[in-house]
Amino acid sequence: MSSDTFMSRAIELAGKVDLSRDVNPRVGAVIVDTAGNVVGEGWHEGSGTAHAEVMAIAQAGSKAVGATLYCTLEPCNAQGKTGPCAQAVIAAGITKVVIAQTDPHQAMSGGVKTLQDAGVEVEVGLLQEQATALNASWNFAQQNHRPWVIWKTATTLDGFVAADDGSSKWITGEPARELVQDIRSSVGAILTGTGTVLADDPLLTVRSLPADKQPLRVIVGDRDLPADSQIFAGEKPAIRMAGDLSKVITELWQSHGVHSVLVEAGSHVSQSLWSANLVDEVYWFQAPMILGSGKPAIGNFGVNTLANASRFPEYQVDRVGLDLLVHFTTR
Repeated sequence: MSSDTFMSRAIELAGKVDLSRDVNPRVGAVIVDTAGNVVGEGWHEGSGTAHAEVMAIAQAGSKAVGATLYCTLEPCNAQGKTGPCAQAVIAAGITKVVIAQTDPHQAMSGGVKTLQDAGVEVEVGLLQEQATALNASWNFAQQNHRPWVIWKTATTLDGFVAADDGSSKWITGEPARELVQDIRSSVGAILTGTGTVLADDPLLTVRSLPADKQPLRVIVGDRDLPADSQIFAGEKPAIRMAGDLSKVITELWQSHGVHSVLVEAGSHVSQSLWSANLVDEVYWFQAPMILGSGKPAIGNFGVNTLANASRFPEYQVDRVGLDLLVHFTTR
C-alpha cells in the first residue's frame, strides 16, 4: 500500500471522535513496519486522554522499532496533560515519521526538529489539505487567537426576526429547527444576549446530546434575568460574560478553549458582531412570509451607502422544508 493510503487511514481514525466541544484537535496515527504491515493505530479522544501517537505505539509494542509513523498532526513537543509525543516516538524506536500538518499551537510545536535532532527521518505535508480540514475551527483559533464565529438568524422574507408585538415562534418550520440542532452540535459554545433570553426564554441546548456534552451557553448584556430562566437549567447552566463582544469572543478561546461559537441573538448583539467584523460564517433561514414591519435581524452597523455594503458572492442556497437557507462564509 502507498503512503497516501496509510495517511488516509490516519485521517479516517482522527474522524472517529467528535471534538467540536473539546480544546484539543482531532488526530489520527498509523504505524507501519518495514514489510508494509500496519502494526499500530491510534486516535485522540479528547483532553486528558492518550494522544493518537501514544495509542498507536502501545498497540504496536516492540513492532514499532524501525517502523514508520503516519500522523495527521505534528507530534507535540511539550508537557501538557500528557507527556510530549515526540519523545514517545523516539523512545519507541520509530525511524521515520510522515506528518500531514505541522502544529500551529506554538507551545506544542517543535516536534519535527526534536525528531530530526534524534536522527528520525521526517516528511511533512502528505495530504495536508485533508488533515487541516479535520480541525478547521481549531486551526483558525490557533492562528487568530479567537474562535470561528457562526451567526445564525431566521427571518421573514423582508428581514424581520419578530413582529412588532415581539412574537417570533415560530418563523421557520420544524425541518429548519432540526437543522439548527445539527449546527448547535458542531460548536463549542452558543452565545446570546439578555434581550433574547427575556423575549424568548430559550434553552439553546442540543436535544441529541447528554448534559455533560452540551456546548457552553453564554449570555452577554447587562439586564437582569429571572433566576428561573430555562437557560440556567441543567448540569451546565449558562454563564454570563461581561465586556464588549470582541473581548468576550476572545476570552471564549483563551479561557475556555472554545474554538467555534454559534451566535443566536437579536439585532443589538448581531449589530455589535457585524460592526466588529467578527462574523466568519452565516446560516440565514428565510421563511415564506412577509411582515412589513417588526424587529430587524441586524441593527445599523455603519453602512450608509450601497457602495459600502458587504457582498458575499460565494454562497449556497438550499430548501429546508418550506424555508430557504442561505449559507456562506465571509472570509
